Amino acid sequence: MLVALTKPNCIERTSAASKFYDFHFASVVELEALKKYPDYEIDQLDVDRVRNGISRCLVQFDGNQLTGYTWVWLKKLAYITDGFYLNLPDDAIYNYKALTVPAYRGYGFQGLRHLKLLELLRPEGITRLFGFVDSYNTQSFRGVKKSGFEPVGELVITKRGATVHTQLRLRADFWPGRPVLDDMPCSVA
Repeated sequence: MLVALTKPNCIERTSAASKFYDFHFASVVELEALKKYPDYEIDQLDVDRVRNGISRCLVQFDGNQLTGYTWVWLKKLAYITDGFYLNLPDDAIYNYKALTVPAYRGYGFQGLRHLKLLELLRPEGITRLFGFVDSYNTQSFRGVKKSGFEPVGELVITKRGATVHTQLRLRADFWPGRPVLDDMPCSVA
């Protein structure tokens, strides 16, 4: 499922409490330190993407405790999955990975991080977040809906032997122009 966020939902009490939390884009050094905790699900590829200017990670801290994070892909050609990329509209950025630490779940913090992300990226012309949620990942889909994401399309990837087929359906109001060049099957090496 392809989803987009233009008008984030935020729980009012969470928004009011946001002044007590630290939100910032994590440095490579900070991500290297967080990577040491397996529950945070940060791996070397994530750190390297920040180091190489491919992505950024917005972290939220409660004192010195990580509350959660959300990652964005900085290129307009967004990596969706191996062999599949989408050209994003100029005012959108791909939000591809997120986590809320279990002790902080249920308070609307992911939605608050989306608000902060859009606030921080607005000077760069970003007004919308785009995401890809596996249709079998119901927990993630519930979370993005709770934050205010709406379906804007569907990507179906079917693998049969050495052939991969993609089928892409998009809402025209989100995607003007042509986000992909073709829908041709390709061989998998």
